Amino acid sequence: QSRIHALKDRLPMSFSRAFGFATSVLCKFWLAYFVVGWGVYRSVCGVLARIFSTSAYNVASPLFSASMLAFWLHTFVLVVLTWEFAHQLFEIIVTEPTRINELSVDRNLCLLSGLRHTESPLIQHLAFQELYRAAAFSMEQRVEILTDIDRTSGTMWTQISAECIAVISAATGQLKAQAPAEKPKPVAPIKKGEAVDVRAGGAPMADILQGRKPAVPAPPPAPAPVDLFGVEAQGLEKYVLTTLRDMLVRSPLGQRILRSHRAQSTSVFANFQQQVWAIRSLIRLVECSITEDKYGVVQTDIARVLETLFAYLIELERSAMQSDGSGAYNVQTANRQTVAMVQVVRNALYVFTTSFYEYLEALKLPPQQAKQLQAFANFSA
Repeated sequence: QSRIHALKDRLPMSFSRAFGFATSVLCKFWLAYFVVGWGVYRSVCGVLARIFSTSAYNVASPLFSASMLAFWLHTFVLVVLTWEFAHQLFEIIVTEPTRINELSVDRNLCLLSGLRHTESPLIQHLAFQELYRAAAFSMEQRVEILTDIDRTSGTMWTQISAECIAVISAATGQLKAQAPAEKPKPVAPIKKGEAVDVRAGGAPMADILQGRKPAVPAPPPAPAPVDLFGVEAQGLEKYVLTTLRDMLVRSPLGQRILRSHRAQSTSVFANFQQQVWAIRSLIRLVECSITEDKYGVVQTDIARVLETLFAYLIELERSAMQSDGSGAYNVQTANRQTVAMVQVVRNALYVFTTSFYEYLEALKLPPQQAKQLQAFANFSA
């Protein structure tokens, strides 16, 4: 998208912002003038009339003049539009991004240094942005990253992928810390080193694109609603308890408790955009490694990347599940950032599945990852 089209796309938003701001200011000014301004205005007119030895005169009130209100609103909108257009012009047309790593002698090392710069969140944020730009749109720098293996601290891919995985793993750990304690479920013992092959959907890719998709398994039945008060509370007693509970939830104290819980949940996404860039950069480098990884440095880390993404996806889906009685995945009540991040991770896994579709059978993965990846290969996740 060109800059001119980007500027045109923001024109409706600029007009709506200008009109909303002007209307808000005019309403507040009207109320303030109605309360104290009219009396002050008449007092000043009376003092001026005595100073200049003239008789007092009646001053018309502008509060109820439609033409005056329309004039003020029109003036405010034009002033705010001038500010808004100047801001958009400087942000879109005039400013140019400065890519620090391209000015460095060793741009890969400069980029890695920015990813590790935890003392300055801004520098780290810009470094992840630059990593995504390079991974998504710069084939030259992608190849340079994947073929940069002559490092004493490891290959450049290993170090950059470790920083991306660290960001995702930190968010996963925060979500796990917020999860309620659950009883461990018995798991069948797995032999050490055991791996499972992944079937590519059970059919060639061309057949799936032509409409021969595998059958999607039926969703499990929804559990029965949970009775919070037990079988002892019946009739009027249960009605009173339910009403009191609803009143407590809607009260200021209940809202404060809910807000504190939501604030704890949203703290996971304090670096939301940074997580998105880390996930997309990681999966883009893995996707392009099919043709651009000359030394096969990415292939040994595919299982680790998938394990990180699946672990994060599991915690995100658990966090998005709302205990509304049915336990169903309710997008309306779930946190918007959680639902958005679920889509980001799912899209990344689908990108990997479609890119490596012909090579899925050659992958050797742990049983749990193979089962999860099989759902994406069957397009039923």
